[in-house]
Amino acid sequence: MSRTLYRWLLWMHPAAFRRQYADEMLWIFDEASATQGARGLLGDAAVSLTRQWLLRSGSWKIAAALAGALIQVTIGGLGHVLFGPLSRGGPLAPVHAAEPIELQSLIRIIIWTVSGIGVTVILLATWVKKFSARRIRAVHL
Repeated sequence: MSRTLYRWLLWMHPAAFRRQYADEMLWIFDEASATQGARGLLGDAAVSLTRQWLLRSGSWKIAAALAGALIQVTIGGLGHVLFGPLSRGGPLAPVHAAEPIELQSLIRIIIWTVSGIGVTVILLATWVKKFSARRIRAVHL
């Protein structure tokens, strides 16, 4: 049963990874599971699967973009609460659709949101640069 689950986890890895490592990983599983048990190896395969699909395939970029969007929306919403119509009557004050937002408040919200986007882009660019440099060093070692 555990060998079948392990093979399934290996099968879920990207094709290039499977071609290069699956046979060896299955051999190690057969050898080690008899003496050490299968639980740790199954956990390792699950971690490897996540790592291969998220980091190696570039899918992490989607997760980073979603996180950046969430930060942007949160900062923009916080700016609206701090400087918008909600700030006049407290955080739970009702906002009427007919009430226009004052120009000064709108400018503050835009500055707050653009600042959030800028900080997010700078942080992600720095992280990607460091991450790429580590991967390049690892390949050349």
